[in-house]
Amino acid sequence: MPDHPHGPPGDTPEGDEDDAARRSTVTGRRPRCPTRSRPLVAARALALALALVAGCTTSHETPEASPLARAPTATTRPGTPSPAASDLPLAQQFDMGLPGADPVRCGDELTLLNRGRPAARPMAWVSSGRDERQSGDAVTFALGDRSALCLYGFTRGKPITVTVAAGDRTYTTPVTSVASLSSGNSSKEELFNGRALEVEDLGGGFLRSGHWTFLPPDPARAAVAAAGRLTLTASAGGTRATGGIALRRTRGAETVEGWKRGHRLAVFGFPAGSRVPIGIYRLTRTEASARAVLVRKVGQVVMPRTRLAVLTIPQDVFRLVAGAPPEEEASYCLSVPGIDRCVT
Repeated sequence: MPDHPHGPPGDTPEGDEDDAARRSTVTGRRPRCPTRSRPLVAARALALALALVAGCTTSHETPEASPLARAPTATTRPGTPSPAASDLPLAQQFDMGLPGADPVRCGDELTLLNRGRPAARPMAWVSSGRDERQSGDAVTFALGDRSALCLYGFTRGKPITVTVAAGDRTYTTPVTSVASLSSGNSSKEELFNGRALEVEDLGGGFLRSGHWTFLPPDPARAAVAAAGRLTLTASAGGTRATGGIALRRTRGAETVEGWKRGHRLAVFGFPAGSRVPIGIYRLTRTEASARAVLVRKVGQVVMPRTRLAVLTIPQDVFRLVAGAPPEEEASYCLSVPGIDRCVT
């Protein structure tokens, strides 16, 4: 018979370990530790037991949520940009200092259009004048800028018709030559509303209209912005001139015609995909300056590929910026990033 019925010395079967433990309780001696690795099942059982013990000790504790978990989750609604779109910040305050643009000088611009050569044909164009934002060797126009119609080579006194192409539509305007322009208020939709436009004789073969803020109505506005160009034709009897002027992508905003009824604001010129906020500012005037201080953001537009967007201002905001301020109190206005002036 073998000397060790339960295996070689130091080899304790699993069933005998419990017996050894009981014997150690009686005799006070520690049981021998097995020298052979326990089966994997036993190891897993031990791990499970430890996990259950840990669970019992912490079952009444609630782990603290991380700050990120408590933060609100941003939602993306249809029409909003991708997360890679840029956010433009509003200025916290600015001093009103709108740079003045030179008036439209039709003669100087004709020289640019003809590259310095003498004009040999009639011409017609719309210009936004000259300022530091505009290249010195090109004639352009811009949304929201003070513009005028220039005509060259047309006989004074004869009726002229100007036709503007915008997308798949055309807009016709009768032009009347007058000795002196009337003082009536011009429309932002000149050349697109069908109403007659006055021009006066500047001498040297030039006719020029009064100035207006260039902002066509829908759908012409979107078509001009998408094309980046304005094409027009002027004709009087056998005299005809056709030309196109490039759109200058000046950043800005301007109230849409019928502002008091529709409360709509056009924002334009910013990079496509950018989120452009609209802020309401408290305007304080002194004899020397006027300072605008941001009150809060009231809206936001996302620039489409045309780089032109229109939003409706809430009624309460409209009342605040459109109302006449009491004497000796500050007024309010709306503005967008980077232009340092009020647009209402």
